[in-house]
Amino acid sequence: MARLILLSFLITGLAFAALVFPSTVEAKDVKVAISGGYENIEAIENNGVIYVSLSQLGEILGGSLDWEMIGHRVTFRQNDQPFTMIIGAPYFRLVDSLFNLTYPVDFRDGQVFVPAQTFIPFLDRVVAQKVTWNADSETIRVDSDYFNVTDLGVSPKANGLLVEIFLTHALNYELFVTEGNWVNVSIRDGLLNRARIESRRNSTYMYQLKTHQVDNTGQVSFRLRRGIGTLNHKLAYNPPRIQISIADPDFDIDTTPKPAVGPDDKIDVIVIDPGHGGKDYGAVGQGGTREKDVVLDIARELAKKIRKDKEFKVIMTRDRDTYVPLDKRAQIANDAGADLFVSIHANASPKKHVKGWNVFFLAPAKNDSARAVEQFENSFFLRELAEAQSHDNDDEPFMPGLDPVSDILNQMIMTEFQVESHDFAMMVDRELRRRLKNPSRGVDQAGFFVLNKVFTPSVLIESAFISNKNEEKLLRDSDFHEDVAEGIYQAIKRFKAKYELASKD
Repeated sequence: MARLILLSFLITGLAFAALVFPSTVEAKDVKVAISGGYENIEAIENNGVIYVSLSQLGEILGGSLDWEMIGHRVTFRQNDQPFTMIIGAPYFRLVDSLFNLTYPVDFRDGQVFVPAQTFIPFLDRVVAQKVTWNADSETIRVDSDYFNVTDLGVSPKANGLLVEIFLTHALNYELFVTEGNWVNVSIRDGLLNRARIESRRNSTYMYQLKTHQVDNTGQVSFRLRRGIGTLNHKLAYNPPRIQISIADPDFDIDTTPKPAVGPDDKIDVIVIDPGHGGKDYGAVGQGGTREKDVVLDIARELAKKIRKDKEFKVIMTRDRDTYVPLDKRAQIANDAGADLFVSIHANASPKKHVKGWNVFFLAPAKNDSARAVEQFENSFFLRELAEAQSHDNDDEPFMPGLDPVSDILNQMIMTEFQVESHDFAMMVDRELRRRLKNPSRGVDQAGFFVLNKVFTPSVLIESAFISNKNEEKLLRDSDFHEDVAEGIYQAIKRFKAKYELASKD
């Protein structure tokens, strides 16, 4: 315990020192050599030490950043061995071990910067790539030759489906099928190019495609949309690959290539969902500010921005103070062929000092904070459900102890666009960090009824805590509305640029 207390004081002192002592900072770009080409990421030189943007490098490597503003902690993760760092401190935790980067982690303009020379050598422990730093050329090299499981292909055939996992040389493997139409391929001595393989998910035939790397064993798993009948597999050569043949003539009923998201080859229909409305006030601040009013103002500002450049069609689930049931909101999005669904809210807590904003995507909640938001946002729907049940059968009144949230989520939760929704949530988080002065609470997941039946990538944004006096004032400020709207709008444009390109490749 004494060592933990000492470490806590040391980290706090280092963070304070990083804020107090002056430094000379110069902005620059660093090249990332990957897949035979180069990409530029932002960097800074601070007193002769080059720091690179982990936010941008993580996107290239296929990882993600999770934030916890209490303690200024940030976690970079791709596999099951995350880095946990503290802004302003040189130490980081990898699994149960503590390491020293020599130079403190920095945070500027909404991005995390890490010292290239001392941080990058540790990446091999986290990412399934060989990543090196060349100080002379100021270049990060991502060595694709490091992988021996390089790619995946999906091909419809006249009598079924062919899935191929490409190798650099012959490797031993085991294949097993599990419940839910999962096909799992475990490859001994296999080092997976996880980002490339996961990008090959074909939504025509697959619900999900996942990879898992543990030491020198790699596993590729995909969940098919149809039941698995006859399945054959073998190791083929020229080029080396694992071939998995699924005999089912109905697989070729619809072989028209589909984009990664959306009903067509464009990301151009945006549905904006201002939370609550009408008889559903949402949360109410100490000064009487109503959530339903402020989120409608933010949504209108967002719609105005999107419509102005004429790249998108905008549909609002409500554009005035009216009550719209949650299932109707989903129906509006689906009937419109939505490419993105953005639900805007304001948070609340019985603890009046709690502040900040969150971006959520649909998945079972992983922590108490997310579960609290989930329960509040679903509460009006649950009250209606209770009333409807009691009216339907007065002899069997609604039993709140049965937790209908969990029951409904187990049956209805949509996983098809979970990856894309998480990606969009990260983009929104990044853009809002650049603009908002209230603290970020990061990207999280929870089971919201408003997102449950929306068949497109979707996020729910809690813009501020209306229960906090200072943030209640922010929520009444038109400049704050404009900043939130601009951040979401820029994230929509980033998503369009990424996924329209992906759907055309």
